Amino acid sequence: MHDFTIPIGPQHPSIKEPTCLRLSLEGNYIREAEIRFGYAHRGIEKLLEDKRIEKALQIAQRICGICSFAHSGCFVQAIERMLEYDAPTRVKYIRTLIAELERIHSHCLWMGVMMHEIGFETMFQYFLREREHVLEIFERITGGRVHHGINRVKTVRYDITNHDIGFILKKMDVLKKNISTYLRIVEKNRSIKSRLVDVGVISRNQAKRYCLVGPVARASGISKDIRRDDQYEAYSMIDFDVIVADTGDAYTRTIVRMKEILESISIITKLLKNIPGGNIPPCSPVFIGMGRAIGRVEAPRGENFHLLLVKHNKIERARIRPPTFANISILPSLLENREVGDTPVILNSLDPCFSCMERVIILKDGKTEVLTEHEFRRKYT
Repeated sequence: MHDFTIPIGPQHPSIKEPTCLRLSLEGNYIREAEIRFGYAHRGIEKLLEDKRIEKALQIAQRICGICSFAHSGCFVQAIERMLEYDAPTRVKYIRTLIAELERIHSHCLWMGVMMHEIGFETMFQYFLREREHVLEIFERITGGRVHHGINRVKTVRYDITNHDIGFILKKMDVLKKNISTYLRIVEKNRSIKSRLVDVGVISRNQAKRYCLVGPVARASGISKDIRRDDQYEAYSMIDFDVIVADTGDAYTRTIVRMKEILESISIITKLLKNIPGGNIPPCSPVFIGMGRAIGRVEAPRGENFHLLLVKHNKIERARIRPPTFANISILPSLLENREVGDTPVILNSLDPCFSCMERVIILKDGKTEVLTEHEFRRKYT
């Protein structure tokens, strides 16, 4: 018998996106936890249907504001596989550059949020300051700080100049110095350790059973990274390390992400020092009569997966599996038998993105109802 049940969300200071946790408490301890979704559903897969490839790409790159390029990269990879097209090396280098910059900016934002959750506001401000360096690079290269819109089928919209390369390398030097300093602080600070060590522990067996991905899985000893295991873009041309640890708690997930930032800085430096010359191809229309293919990339949170079916140059069906879809299922078991005060730390240690993940299935008389975009808007908006 539980003492009482409390809801956290769908709007709550410790949750950055709308979702709802229902926690059954016995004293100060959580005995049962339930997570409820559906507060950020935007019908992305349905919106993609019946759109021409160029229009669908514009929607795909707006699935998420943090990993905009990861979703557009998945989409473009699937389309180019249908076309049996291999992009020029310079295009691959530029795409890889943006992907790694996006990883840095995502991890810096996550680190800031985590430091905020444990009350370390100074470190929160420091990480937001470092993230600003990456946003300045995005703005210089693409004109957009968040949604870059740089990916195009067979090419990229913007090239980079030698002045851009010099600018980025200077920013990488600043980031490397500062992130290395913050890593030493996190490794030694007793306040941080007291809030994160042995909190939300995920064993290797649990990580495998729940099919976890990304830094969450790698912090539990699962050496899985799409950049290495299913190489795409320029990753086959660059040497890099996959950061793996085995303790599996919130503290280890923090360390893994910080080391991944440093590894991304190393990748970017190698890319810019070895980028081939030449021009990028101009944007040109494509036509696909019938095709089906998948795209897989290592987004900042883990494996991102798109399945696209194209008919008469329009998206017939789209299925998107973002990393949060894989990682969030373990949350209730992590919360059980923990103090209620650990909830924000455990939740944010998984780095969830609910706007990427939200899906809806409409049931009518026990049967799945398939609606067109117009029918869905008319009935449910």
